[in-house]
Amino acid sequence: MQIIVIGCGKVGSSLAAQLIQQGHDVVILENDSELMQLADDLNCVKIIGIPFDQDIMKQAGAETADVVCAVSQNDNVNIMSAQVAQQVFDVKKIITRVYDPNLKVICEQFGLDTICSTDLTVQALIRDIANETEIVSQKIFNTRVIYTTTPIDESLVGEEITNLSSDTGKLIFGILRDGKVILAVSGVKIEAGDQMLLANLE
Repeated sequence: MQIIVIGCGKVGSSLAAQLIQQGHDVVILENDSELMQLADDLNCVKIIGIPFDQDIMKQAGAETADVVCAVSQNDNVNIMSAQVAQQVFDVKKIITRVYDPNLKVICEQFGLDTICSTDLTVQALIRDIANETEIVSQKIFNTRVIYTTTPIDESLVGEEITNLSSDTGKLIFGILRDGKVILAVSGVKIEAGDQMLLANLE
């Protein structure tokens, strides 16, 4: 795929490196020439300029790009760049990173697939405190669902899963047994070694 990465900080340069390794055609846009040095070793096109400038975006190949990832260190730059990619160049897949959780709602109103790094960090800490391990996240309609697993106390072996409730208020989606998911339906009992499968909205 042809992918434009906006921002060449630690996230942008690392993302570009992995995309190149996967065989994608990558272009990096960055306004700061010093930050662009993080991509010195990367075999891709690098353009220094204002990312949301239409001429710069066109030079990067936005007219034919499959994906634009706006991951600079500036929320406003990311949002403006994403809007230009969406409204001017009609890029079908745009992923926008923001730090401010309040801006995430605004971005989603524009139809942008948005990742809030602040929210992700907080949620990761909460899961770690609760001894939960994230196994997958999935976008359903316009909402992202995060599935996590947590160990089940041995004292609960033999209990029906439908009789239990999560201390964190998350939905008990099922149990994970020998790598297989068993839905939390009536009659399913917990066995030794099972892990509880939880679901919550991002």
